[in-house]
Amino acid sequence: MVIDFGIELGNTEPWTTLREAALCMDGQLWRTAWTYDHLIPCTASELPLTVSSAEECEEGPILEGWTLLAGLAAITSRVRLGTMVSCMTMRHPVLLAKNAVTVDHISGGRVDLGVGTGWLECEHRALHIELGTPKEQSDRLEEGSRILQQCLHRGGRFSVEGKFYSVDNAPFAPLPVQSHLPLLIGGGGEKRTLRTVARYGDACNVYANMFGSYDEVVRKMRVLDRHCEECGRDPREIRRTVTMYADIIDDESEAFRYRRFMGQHLYDEEADALPFGSAQRIVDAIAPYVDLGIGEIVFNGPKPTPEKLTRLNDEVLHCFL
Repeated sequence: MVIDFGIELGNTEPWTTLREAALCMDGQLWRTAWTYDHLIPCTASELPLTVSSAEECEEGPILEGWTLLAGLAAITSRVRLGTMVSCMTMRHPVLLAKNAVTVDHISGGRVDLGVGTGWLECEHRALHIELGTPKEQSDRLEEGSRILQQCLHRGGRFSVEGKFYSVDNAPFAPLPVQSHLPLLIGGGGEKRTLRTVARYGDACNVYANMFGSYDEVVRKMRVLDRHCEECGRDPREIRRTVTMYADIIDDESEAFRYRRFMGQHLYDEEADALPFGSAQRIVDAIAPYVDLGIGEIVFNGPKPTPEKLTRLNDEVLHCFL
């Protein structure tokens, strides 16, 4: 069984912690290190059961994702770097492409550009950035992904007159260091988002647990295959990745309490199956995704200390060599 692994480092950690984590990952089996692309911590909305109050969480510190990646790019030499994911509402896609290409040059060609519709309402409201209706979000993602493809893979001068973005004979140079900088599109919307993946994406990311079951991932992969068929694209060209909430917790009674706490919105049997506990529990949770053809598991949840990363590397990642 072969599958790659990444982890969302979390921009709410201090730079010293993130620096140590990236250096540790650089010497281990990890393929990717991802940052968030938020200006206000999203934990209160993403995992409301793990924080005491949304207000306290939102006032906490958070580092900016792309400048953070530039710093990590300068001190690492192997691990790939990306955002999981950049909101299309926050930047003009040409600026976003510039961010990605700049970090790609700093890293020597190790960037994956992750994009999504955007979703954190409190962040958009506080910064007076229009999030829009679900249809507008999907339209913006599709339009922005088309412009990103132009910038990242063709460059040169081009013009666009779209609903959300305009480009007037603007030059784009340089191109990335790597011959094809991957565009990962995050989200599992079956009618629009996965269709945008089929048209413009090199990779996709959907949730594997907490916010999506294994059966839902299977269904979404089949929907993506159908969109590829309709677009005339070989579905094997698209790298499939999933985000999985998991962590090694040695004390089983503590692990059980944590599974029930994290899974309060799930049925008891679903909560009890969450991969919080032994390393073998995590390995067993990953195995079905290998059989499904998923190319990478991106962990969310573990605190990115060298000790925790090393345990995951030695006790989980090594099992899938």
